[in-house]
Amino acid sequence: MQILFPSFGQEVLDVLNTSNIPYSVDGNAVLFPQHNLRMILVPIVSQDFPPQGLSADSALDYATGVETFFLYEDRWRSSRTVTSQRMLSRLGVFRRVHARLCKVVSIKNCKDFGLSPDTFRSKAKKFLDAFHTYGYLKGQEDYLLMYKEDIIAAAQFMKTYLPAEKDTDNRLAYEWTRYASLPDVRIAGGLGKVLKQILSDISQKDISSIEIMSYSDNEWSNGDAYSKLGFKLAGNTPPVTYRIDPKTWKRINPRQWAALKPRLTDKEIATYITSQNQGSCKWISRLS
Repeated sequence: MQILFPSFGQEVLDVLNTSNIPYSVDGNAVLFPQHNLRMILVPIVSQDFPPQGLSADSALDYATGVETFFLYEDRWRSSRTVTSQRMLSRLGVFRRVHARLCKVVSIKNCKDFGLSPDTFRSKAKKFLDAFHTYGYLKGQEDYLLMYKEDIIAAAQFMKTYLPAEKDTDNRLAYEWTRYASLPDVRIAGGLGKVLKQILSDISQKDISSIEIMSYSDNEWSNGDAYSKLGFKLAGNTPPVTYRIDPKTWKRINPRQWAALKPRLTDKEIATYITSQNQGSCKWISRLS
């Protein structure tokens, strides 16, 4: 069947052809039977959503059976190299690194790796801004995963305290807010190694119980990586409505849009494109 949007879709297919990835096309879906995968191409065609060729019903149909991920045109336009590498990684084209060969670097031990605290934070910010879908977050606890002299992954955690259930309780909660690796690298055991380090750091404190919560992005993942680490599915987050900057193809979240919109004219506002992501799944791990 002919693809529904030849410009964006053909660019994606050109990358697959160059990499000799077998596929077939069915409407806005690219099928990879040998990987049990289906990629839904989501064009940004107007200010209306769902995009043309992708209704809510069809998205649900595609999300059952084989594993599905979604490739949005704005992601492709704003960071084509990173996005294409990430796509190919899902299809078996990647470099493998074993986590046992890596070191976890934090603010506590960064000087052991020749990094000042400021340089460490700068490197974490630069890496996550480049390779995480939603970029770096200020005010978090940063971790880097280094292989030899290179940063190959970064993570962030945010600490919160839970209400005590007993007078003797000292319950600690962390939100695992960010994790990203180089898009063309698969780190065997990478998530687990970072989690082990944060738990080791926490265990040095007088804590009666620990809760770690995170989210998996439904555009790219079904959350299996968290499930394998012992996290339990705790719910779903509905899709978020974004505005897309027509000049940069960058997503503007609702908070950013609320701050930006008063500074724009009606004519400028009309140029911004409205889109929705696929929502996310919430995962929680509780340890005593």
